Amino acid sequence: MSSGSFKIDLEEVEAAAKRIQSLVRELEPLAAKVEAAVRQVGPASYGTGPVGTALLGGAPGAGGLIGQQARALQGVHRFLGNSGRMAENLLLMCRQYREADGGHVAALKELLGSPGVPVLPAEAGAVPGGSGPSTPVRPAGTAAV
Repeated sequence: MSSGSFKIDLEEVEAAAKRIQSLVRELEPLAAKVEAAVRQVGPASYGTGPVGTALLGGAPGAGGLIGQQARALQGVHRFLGNSGRMAENLLLMCRQYREADGGHVAALKELLGSPGVPVLPAEAGAVPGGSGPSTPVRPAGTAAV
């Protein structure tokens, strides 16, 4: 998995994805505890005074603490879900790249091991300043057309 501009280290990507999964598993119970604590506090807990009314969103310009907490918890759950899916996608990507690389290696081994296909040293037939052969390589026993 490389090119002239970048290289992907599949082991590093896989390790990062597994770490993300571990962190998500660690954070999910904590988020559930926070959510349970938030749900225990109902509107009656804030009272009917000016502060309680403002916290519940009854005053002009106040959005309400309960609604804000619900949106924040929703965001936390969305973040954890997205992070888990991203980690799964990274692991799938690593698996698919490895399978594809394995398939390419097997195909090359089969091709290079086939009778009639010459295996030339890397320097043989190289174009000066280039990277490919100067003339097409033909299997033994075939004539140019």
